[in-house]
Amino acid sequence: MTKKFLCFPILTEKDGTMKKEKSMKNRALLISASATVLALALVLNCGDKNESKKEAAAPAATAAPALTPELEQGKEIFAANCASCHGEKGAGDGLAAANLNPKPRNYKAPAKEWKNGPTEAGILKTLNNGIPGGTMVAFKYLGDDKLKLVAKYVIHLAQN
Repeated sequence: MTKKFLCFPILTEKDGTMKKEKSMKNRALLISASATVLALALVLNCGDKNESKKEAAAPAATAAPALTPELEQGKEIFAANCASCHGEKGAGDGLAAANLNPKPRNYKAPAKEWKNGPTEAGILKTLNNGIPGGTMVAFKYLGDDKLKLVAKYVIHLAQN
């Protein structure tokens, strides 16, 4: 006959009395095993949780160098006037790009695809005159100084 104690079978004598020695050994074994499992779980979960994040973040240290003040200014002007079509990184994927035909220039495109070339002079020509018959409008109203900053930033985007 078997009696249950804490969901574990406990052996009994033929007359129905418990074998105290085996019952105590079973209980001690159960407590030992539980304590061991708990200790193992604690040891495995110890340590710096951010350690793997720090290792994963290490490659980001090789990111592009900081922009010069001139490029920072060009970036600000670009963000305000150009990014809606050309996208933040100059990939031609700005919010307005989906509704434009032809699509805005992707600055990573080969030089032969640039209407006036990927040089500062070519970019300034495009910024001053737009592209007749296309969706690129002229930005002459920004003035020469701002357009030069934008042209330098566009060259930076094309190269990085």
